[in-house]
Amino acid sequence: MKRELTATEMAILANYRFVVSEPDKEVQIDFRPFTDAAAMGEYLEKFNEGLKAPDAKTAASVFMKRHAFLAVLYLYSMTAFNKRLDVSPENIILADAIKDGLWLPGFYLKHKSTELCPSGQREEWRREAIRHLFLDNLSPVMDAISKSAKISKMILWENVAVYIFWLYEKILSQAEDHEVKERAQEDFSFLIETATGKLFGRYHSNPIAGFHTEPVYQEESDTYIRIRKTCCFSYLLKDKGSYCKTCPRICGA
Repeated sequence: MKRELTATEMAILANYRFVVSEPDKEVQIDFRPFTDAAAMGEYLEKFNEGLKAPDAKTAASVFMKRHAFLAVLYLYSMTAFNKRLDVSPENIILADAIKDGLWLPGFYLKHKSTELCPSGQREEWRREAIRHLFLDNLSPVMDAISKSAKISKMILWENVAVYIFWLYEKILSQAEDHEVKERAQEDFSFLIETATGKLFGRYHSNPIAGFHTEPVYQEESDTYIRIRKTCCFSYLLKDKGSYCKTCPRICGA
Protein backbone atom coordinates (compact mmCIF):
# COMPACT_ATOMS: atom_id res chain seq x y z
CA MET A 1 0.00 0.00 0.00
CA LYS A 2 1.48 3.35 -1.06
CA ARG A 3 1.53 6.37 1.25
CA GLU A 4 3.15 9.78 0.92
CA LEU A 5 5.33 11.13 3.71
CA THR A 6 3.46 13.72 5.72
CA ALA A 7 4.84 17.21 6.29
CA THR A 8 5.49 16.30 9.93
CA GLU A 9 7.36 13.13 8.99
CA MET A 10 9.52 14.99 6.47
CA ALA A 11 10.32 17.63 9.08
CA ILE A 12 11.49 14.92 11.47
CA LEU A 13 13.60 13.21 8.81
CA ALA A 14 15.15 16.58 7.96
CA ASN A 15 17.03 16.23 11.26
CA TYR A 16 18.84 13.31 9.64
CA ARG A 17 19.79 15.05 6.38
CA PHE A 18 16.59 14.35 4.49
CA VAL A 19 16.05 17.23 2.04
CA VAL A 20 12.40 18.21 1.77
CA SER A 21 12.47 20.49 -1.31
CA GLU A 22 14.42 19.93 -4.50
CA PRO A 23 17.86 21.53 -4.06
CA ASP A 24 19.19 24.18 -6.42
CA LYS A 25 20.66 22.78 -9.61
CA GLU A 26 24.16 24.01 -8.79
CA VAL A 27 24.36 21.86 -5.67
CA GLN A 28 22.73 18.72 -7.07
CA ILE A 29 24.84 15.58 -7.43
CA ASP A 30 23.38 12.65 -9.37
CA PHE A 31 23.59 9.58 -7.16
CA ARG A 32 23.32 6.91 -9.87
CA PRO A 33 27.04 6.82 -10.85
CA PHE A 34 28.07 5.99 -7.27
CA THR A 35 27.33 2.31 -7.82
CA ASP A 36 29.92 2.17 -10.63
CA ALA A 37 33.57 1.75 -9.61
CA ALA A 38 35.01 3.87 -12.41
CA ALA A 39 32.57 6.73 -11.84
CA MET A 40 33.05 6.51 -8.09
CA GLY A 41 36.81 6.67 -8.52
CA GLU A 42 36.51 9.85 -10.58
CA TYR A 43 34.21 11.42 -8.01
CA LEU A 44 36.48 10.49 -5.10
CA GLU A 45 39.36 12.26 -6.85
CA LYS A 46 37.30 15.46 -7.08
CA PHE A 47 35.97 14.98 -3.56
CA ASN A 48 39.50 14.52 -2.25
CA GLU A 49 40.62 17.85 -3.67
CA GLY A 50 38.19 19.71 -1.43
CA LEU A 51 38.62 17.34 1.49
CA LYS A 52 42.42 17.59 1.38
CA ALA A 53 42.79 13.99 2.41
CA PRO A 54 46.22 12.37 2.05
CA ASP A 55 45.00 9.42 0.01
CA ALA A 56 42.04 7.74 -1.69
CA LYS A 57 41.34 5.44 1.27
CA THR A 58 40.77 8.36 3.61
CA ALA A 59 38.48 10.08 1.12
CA ALA A 60 36.58 6.83 0.58
CA SER A 61 36.08 6.26 4.29
CA VAL A 62 34.84 9.81 4.89
CA PHE A 63 32.47 9.53 1.92
CA MET A 64 30.99 6.32 3.37
CA LYS A 65 30.56 7.93 6.78
CA ARG A 66 28.51 10.69 5.16
CA HIS A 67 26.54 8.23 3.04
CA ALA A 68 25.76 6.18 6.15
CA PHE A 69 23.19 8.80 7.12
CA LEU A 70 20.97 7.50 4.36
CA ALA A 71 20.64 4.34 6.46
CA VAL A 72 19.74 6.48 9.48
CA LEU A 73 16.86 8.34 7.86
CA TYR A 74 15.67 5.21 6.05
CA LEU A 75 15.61 3.04 9.17
CA TYR A 76 14.05 5.85 11.18
CA SER A 77 11.17 5.94 8.69
CA MET A 78 10.91 2.15 8.70
CA THR A 79 10.74 1.92 12.49
CA ALA A 80 8.99 5.13 13.59
CA PHE A 81 6.55 5.57 10.71
CA ASN A 82 6.21 1.99 9.42
CA LYS A 83 6.98 3.41 5.98
CA ARG A 84 9.58 2.14 3.53
CA LEU A 85 11.28 4.84 1.49
CA ASP A 86 12.47 4.31 -2.07
CA VAL A 87 16.25 4.65 -1.90
CA SER A 88 16.98 3.21 -5.32
CA PRO A 89 20.01 5.07 -6.73
CA GLU A 90 17.91 6.54 -9.55
CA ASN A 91 15.57 8.12 -6.99
CA ILE A 92 18.28 9.98 -5.06
CA ILE A 93 19.92 13.34 -5.56
CA LEU A 94 22.66 14.42 -3.18
CA ALA A 95 22.46 18.04 -2.06
CA ASP A 96 26.06 19.22 -1.82
CA ALA A 97 26.59 21.13 1.42
CA ILE A 98 29.45 22.39 3.58
CA LYS A 99 28.73 23.10 7.25
CA ASP A 100 31.37 24.32 9.67
CA GLY A 101 34.04 23.22 7.20
CA LEU A 102 32.63 19.69 6.89
CA TRP A 103 31.03 18.10 3.83
CA LEU A 104 27.56 17.09 5.04
CA PRO A 105 25.40 16.25 2.02
CA GLY A 106 21.63 15.93 2.22
CA PHE A 107 19.48 13.31 0.51
CA TYR A 108 16.64 14.40 -1.75
CA LEU A 109 14.21 11.76 -2.99
CA LYS A 110 12.60 12.50 -6.32
CA HIS A 111 9.59 10.37 -5.43
CA LYS A 112 8.48 10.50 -1.81
CA SER A 113 5.81 7.81 -1.96
CA THR A 114 6.45 5.04 0.54
CA GLU A 115 5.42 1.43 1.04
CA LEU A 116 3.25 1.25 4.14
CA CYS A 117 3.62 -1.83 6.32
CA PRO A 118 0.56 -4.08 5.83
CA SER A 119 -1.32 -5.06 8.96
CA GLY A 120 -0.12 -8.36 10.39
CA GLN A 121 2.77 -8.73 7.93
CA ARG A 122 5.52 -6.69 9.55
CA GLU A 123 8.19 -9.37 9.77
CA GLU A 124 8.06 -10.08 6.04
CA TRP A 125 7.72 -6.39 5.23
CA ARG A 126 10.70 -5.50 7.45
CA ARG A 127 12.88 -8.15 5.84
CA GLU A 128 12.13 -6.72 2.39
CA ALA A 129 12.69 -3.17 3.64
CA ILE A 130 16.14 -4.04 4.97
CA ARG A 131 16.97 -5.96 1.81
CA HIS A 132 16.09 -2.89 -0.29
CA LEU A 133 18.32 -0.57 1.73
CA PHE A 134 21.39 -2.76 1.60
CA LEU A 135 21.12 -4.76 -1.62
CA ASP A 136 19.83 -1.92 -3.78
CA ASN A 137 21.94 0.88 -2.33
CA LEU A 138 24.55 0.52 0.40
CA SER A 139 26.16 -2.72 -0.77
CA PRO A 140 26.63 -1.64 -4.42
CA VAL A 141 28.03 1.70 -3.26
CA MET A 142 30.47 -0.10 -0.95
CA ASP A 143 31.51 -2.40 -3.78
CA ALA A 144 32.27 0.62 -5.97
CA ILE A 145 34.15 2.45 -3.21
CA SER A 146 36.18 -0.58 -2.15
CA LYS A 147 37.17 -1.39 -5.72
CA SER A 148 38.07 2.16 -6.71
CA ALA A 149 39.92 3.16 -3.52
CA LYS A 150 41.31 -0.28 -2.53
CA ILE A 151 39.85 0.07 0.95
CA SER A 152 38.68 -2.76 3.20
CA LYS A 153 34.93 -3.24 3.29
CA MET A 154 35.26 -3.94 7.00
CA ILE A 155 36.03 -0.24 7.53
CA LEU A 156 33.11 0.79 5.34
CA TRP A 157 30.67 -1.53 7.10
CA GLU A 158 31.73 -0.26 10.50
CA ASN A 159 31.25 3.30 9.28
CA VAL A 160 27.62 2.38 8.61
CA ALA A 161 27.17 0.20 11.69
CA VAL A 162 28.12 2.90 14.20
CA TYR A 163 25.36 5.18 12.92
CA ILE A 164 22.79 2.38 12.98
CA PHE A 165 23.75 1.62 16.58
CA TRP A 166 23.48 5.31 17.44
CA LEU A 167 20.02 5.56 15.89
CA TYR A 168 18.58 2.65 17.83
CA GLU A 169 20.49 2.97 21.09
CA LYS A 170 20.46 6.76 21.49
CA ILE A 171 17.54 8.10 19.45
CA LEU A 172 14.73 5.60 18.99
CA SER A 173 15.27 4.02 22.40
CA GLN A 174 14.16 7.37 23.83
CA ALA A 175 10.96 7.58 21.76
CA GLU A 176 7.96 8.83 23.73
CA ASP A 177 5.58 6.61 21.78
CA HIS A 178 5.59 3.19 23.45
CA GLU A 179 4.78 1.37 20.19
CA VAL A 180 7.70 3.06 18.41
CA LYS A 181 10.07 2.19 21.25
CA GLU A 182 8.90 -1.43 21.15
CA ARG A 183 9.33 -1.64 17.36
CA ALA A 184 12.78 -0.09 17.73
CA GLN A 185 13.85 -2.85 20.10
CA GLU A 186 12.49 -5.52 17.75
CA ASP A 187 13.98 -3.98 14.62
CA PHE A 188 17.40 -3.46 16.19
CA SER A 189 17.42 -7.02 17.49
CA PHE A 190 16.59 -8.26 14.02
CA LEU A 191 19.35 -6.17 12.43
CA ILE A 192 22.15 -7.34 14.70
CA GLU A 193 21.01 -10.81 15.79
CA THR A 194 18.66 -12.34 13.24
CA ALA A 195 19.22 -10.80 9.81
CA THR A 196 21.22 -13.12 7.55
CA GLY A 197 24.15 -12.08 5.41
CA LYS A 198 22.21 -12.31 2.17
CA LEU A 199 20.02 -9.37 3.23
CA PHE A 200 23.12 -7.16 3.14
CA GLY A 201 24.67 -8.35 -0.10
CA ARG A 202 26.88 -11.25 -1.11
CA TYR A 203 27.70 -12.26 2.45
CA HIS A 204 27.56 -15.57 4.29
CA SER A 205 27.14 -13.80 7.63
CA ASN A 206 25.72 -10.53 8.90
CA PRO A 207 28.40 -7.85 8.23
CA ILE A 208 27.37 -5.46 11.02
CA ALA A 209 26.65 -7.86 13.88
CA GLY A 210 30.30 -8.30 14.86
CA PHE A 211 30.75 -4.58 15.49
CA HIS A 212 28.11 -4.54 18.22
CA THR A 213 30.43 -5.12 21.15
CA GLU A 214 29.98 -4.22 24.81
CA PRO A 215 30.88 -0.61 25.68
CA VAL A 216 33.87 -0.18 27.97
CA TYR A 217 34.50 2.42 30.63
CA GLN A 218 36.91 5.23 29.78
CA GLU A 219 38.27 6.98 32.85
CA GLU A 220 39.40 10.08 30.93
CA SER A 221 35.86 10.92 29.81
CA ASP A 222 34.03 9.10 32.63
CA THR A 223 31.78 7.43 30.07
CA TYR A 224 31.18 4.06 28.52
CA ILE A 225 32.06 3.84 24.82
CA ARG A 226 32.05 1.14 22.18
CA ILE A 227 35.56 0.97 20.75
CA ARG A 228 35.70 0.59 17.01
CA LYS A 229 37.41 -2.43 15.51
CA THR A 230 38.76 -0.42 12.57
CA CYS A 231 40.12 3.09 12.17
CA CYS A 232 38.11 5.34 9.83
CA PHE A 233 41.21 7.46 8.96
CA SER A 234 39.50 10.73 9.90
CA TYR A 235 42.51 11.72 11.99
CA LEU A 236 44.47 12.07 8.75
CA LEU A 237 42.34 15.00 7.57
CA LYS A 238 44.28 18.23 7.64
CA ASP A 239 41.46 20.18 9.30
CA LYS A 240 40.77 17.51 11.92
CA GLY A 241 44.12 16.23 13.07
CA SER A 242 42.76 14.25 16.01
CA TYR A 243 41.45 10.78 16.70
CA CYS A 244 37.81 9.88 17.24
CA LYS A 245 37.15 9.08 20.90
CA THR A 246 36.22 5.51 19.91
CA CYS A 247 39.28 4.94 17.71
CA PRO A 248 41.14 1.66 18.36
CA ARG A 249 44.44 3.48 17.80
CA ILE A 250 44.07 5.35 21.10
CA CYS A 251 41.78 2.99 23.04
CA GLY A 252 44.10 0.03 23.06
CA ALA A 253 41.80 -2.24 21.06
